[in-house]
Order: sequence, then C-alpha cells, then structure tokens
Amino acid sequence: MSLPELESGGSYRDLDLSETSLARFDLGGCVFDGCSFARADLTNARLNDTRFDGCDLSGAIIRGANCFAAQFAQCKLLGVNFTDQVSLTAASFVSCTLDFSLFRGVSLAKMRFERCTFIEADLSLADLERATFLNCDLSRVDLTETHLFQTDLRGSNLTGWNLKRQQLAGVIITTDQAAFLVSELGIQVI
Repeated sequence: MSLPELESGGSYRDLDLSETSLARFDLGGCVFDGCSFARADLTNARLNDTRFDGCDLSGAIIRGANCFAAQFAQCKLLGVNFTDQVSLTAASFVSCTLDFSLFRGVSLAKMRFERCTFIEADLSLADLERATFLNCDLSRVDLTETHLFQTDLRGSNLTGWNLKRQQLAGVIITTDQAAFLVSELGIQVI
C-alpha cells in the first residue's frame, strides 16, 4: 500500500493509515474523518489544530507529538501512551474511548473531556487541576497520587476508586456522586 499524499491543512476521509510511519509529519490543521491510525507511528508528528472525527488511533505511537488544540471526537484511543513528551495543551476529547491509556505523570490541567471512557486507564501522578471530566466513565482508573484540585467530575462513573488512598479535597461532584462516595467509604448517614 502506498502512502497517500498528506498535506498540512488537508481534509481526508476513510483513509487506512494503520501501522504506517507518519513520524515527523506535519499534519497541522488537517481534518481526518473515519480514518484509521491504529498502531501508526506518529512520533514527533505535528498535530496542532488537527481534527479527528470517528478515527481509530488505538495503539498509535505518539511519542513527542505536538497536539496543541487538537480535537478528538468519537475516536478510539485504546492503550495510547500519552506520557512521553506529548504536548496536549488545549486539546479536547468528546465521546472518545481512552480505555487502558497511559497518562502517568501527564498534566491534563484545565483540559476538558466529555462523555469519554477511561476504564482501567493510568492517571497516576497526573495533574488534573481544574480539568473537567463531564459524564465520563472513570471506573477502575488508577489515581495513585493524582492531583485533583478543583477537578470537575460531575456525572462521571467513579466506581472502583480506592477512596481510602485518594485525596479528593476540592473535587466538584453532584449530590448523587457524594452519596455514592460516602457509601463506598462505609459511612452511614442517618
């Protein structure tokens, strides 16, 4: 399979770029709709202001990628490692699957995630200060030593959290979530 001509700012639909090397490519400002980047190598790629709609980036290698203001909507990012010098500043994620992904020690401060799943993702040591996780599935997420100051978790599934080891001071939750957390801690309210 020959690699299609990819240009910064271009629009692409239904491309299969699985397992393709796109290392150091400048894909800034591109729009990808329904494309597959599964297990693609995007090492040091420039993805600034790039939009991914309904794309599969599962297992993609994004080491050193610059994703400034990148937009991900209805994308699969299963098992993606965001820890190795990936710039996610001002990136947004809506209705994405981020299960089993690695965010260990990554700053997600002030970022917004809506209706995303993070099942069994590693967010340990991450900075989630003022981040928003609106209606997300955060079940069984590793939050060891995660910084959660003013983190908005409203409407998110928090099952499977180790509440006895997690500092939750300052998180923003709903009344229903508070009742759930109190119950999980074994506290009886009468």
